[in-house]
Amino acid sequence: MIHNDSTIKTCNFLLQTNRTTLWNQSTKPIDSSVGGYFHVSCKQGVYKEVTIFLKGQNLYKCRNHKWKVCDIGNSQLDIVKHDVYGDGCKLSFGQNYIEIYGRIKELYEKLKKQCIQTNFTQKYSILKLIGQGTYGKVYRVKNKSNQMEFAVKTFEKSLLVLPSDRIALAKELEIARLFDHPNLMQFYESFESEQFIFVVFELVLGGNLRQEIKNQKISEKRAFHNIRQLFIALDYMHSLGVIHRDIKPDNIMFRNSEELVLTDFGFADIYRNDGQYLYTNCGTPGYCAPELLQNKIYDFKVDVYSAGIVLFQMLTGQNPFESEDYNKRVKLNKQGIIDWKIVNISGDALDFLQSVLSRNPFHRLTVQKVLNHRIFKQDHGCIHRSGVSNTLINLGTQLSSQNIQQIQIIPSPLQSQRMNSLHQFQHDELDNLILEQSKKEKSMIQNPILDRKLNYYSQINQKLQHKSTKSEIMLFFQE
Repeated sequence: MIHNDSTIKTCNFLLQTNRTTLWNQSTKPIDSSVGGYFHVSCKQGVYKEVTIFLKGQNLYKCRNHKWKVCDIGNSQLDIVKHDVYGDGCKLSFGQNYIEIYGRIKELYEKLKKQCIQTNFTQKYSILKLIGQGTYGKVYRVKNKSNQMEFAVKTFEKSLLVLPSDRIALAKELEIARLFDHPNLMQFYESFESEQFIFVVFELVLGGNLRQEIKNQKISEKRAFHNIRQLFIALDYMHSLGVIHRDIKPDNIMFRNSEELVLTDFGFADIYRNDGQYLYTNCGTPGYCAPELLQNKIYDFKVDVYSAGIVLFQMLTGQNPFESEDYNKRVKLNKQGIIDWKIVNISGDALDFLQSVLSRNPFHRLTVQKVLNHRIFKQDHGCIHRSGVSNTLINLGTQLSSQNIQQIQIIPSPLQSQRMNSLHQFQHDELDNLILEQSKKEKSMIQNPILDRKLNYYSQINQKLQHKSTKSEIMLFFQE
C-alpha cells in the first residue's frame, strides 16, 4: 500500500479546497461501483461504523437509515494508518477531510480515479521520454510496486495561465474518468506536485492508424473491421452524453493486432443542445463535419462524419480534403464536396460511406443506425495487421508535439505564455528532472513549424485578454 507523505507540497491547481460543508442529505444510490461497512470520521478524531457506496465521484454514507452524499472529485487522496483500524483512505478538502477505515483495497482503486494524489515519485519510476508538447512531456513509467508500465502525461502548471486552461484540463480528466470500455484508452489515476499535473494512462504499444494507412494498403474487409470498433466506442461515448470532436487516424491506436483504441479526450465535452461549449469550434481540418466549420449548432453526428473521413482514408489512402495550404483545406472541408470517382469499393461499402459522409446532418446516419447497417451483417472473419511498429505513437492529450519523430500529441486549443512560478517551494525529484530536460531541449531543438504555432497561439491569448462575450469565442484548430 501507499503511505502518505505530508512533506510533499502542491499548488492546488485542480484540488478541491476550502469546503466548509462536506456531506449533504441524499437518497440511497441506485447502484454503485463499490460498497460495504467502514469506519468513517464524522468529526475529526471521531469514527462511526457506516455503510459506504461510491458512484462516480459521489461518495454516499448511511447511518440509521439516513443517507448523505459528498462530491469527492479532485479531492486529495492519501493512504493513512490508524493504530486500531489499520490502513485507511484520507480525502482532503483543504482544512477539512474524511477518513475511511476498513477493507479499503477495492475502495482505494476506485477512489484514485476520482481524486488527486501527491506521491507520484514514490509510486512510479521514469523509464524514458516518449513525447513532448506545448504544456509538458509524456513519459514511459513503471509502477514500483507491481512493475507494470504505463504512460504518464505531464502538464507544466506555470504554462497553464489562462482560466480556460484549468477548465479544459479539469474537463479532460472528468471525461476520461467516465470511460470503462475496451475500445477507449484507459485512464488510471492523476497526481499533482508543486510544478506539474501527472495523468496516468495505459501504455498502448500497437501503433496508430495513420501508420497503418501509410505502411500498407488496407483492404475493404480490414477497413470495416477497424471502423466497426470505432463506432462501437462512439456508441458507448454517446450513450454517456460525451461528444469526441477530434476523431482522426492519429487518435486511433491498436492495443494489439486486432483491438482498436480511441484516444485523446482533449476536445471532448458533454453534449449540449444549446451548443455552448468551452470550445465550440474545434477539431482538425480535413476531419471536421461541415456544420461545425459553418458555426452551426451540431450534435453527435459530427463524430459520425469524422469517422467517415477516417474510413474514406483507409479505403483510398487519401483524405478527401487534402491540401498543403491550410486555408484551402479548411475551405474544402467546410464545403464538404467529395470526389467519389477515386473510391473503388463494393456497392454496400459505398452506400455506407456516403451515408456517414452526408453534408446534411439530417440525412447522416446516427451511430446506432451505422452499427445496424447491412455491411456489418457480413462475416469479416479474423483479420491481422502487419507492418506497424511496437512504439507508442499517440497518447491522446492536449499537448502538442512536432519534435519527436513518429509521436504526435494533440495541442491544447490555447497556448499559454510561460511565466515564473508564483511559489518558491523546493522542487521534488521529478520536477527537477523534467525542468532540466526542458531547458536542454529548448536550447537544442529548432522547429520552425512549432515556433510559428506558439507565436500564433500567443497572439490569440493576447487578444483573448480583451474579449469578454461568448460571441467573441475564437475558432481553434490544429494544423
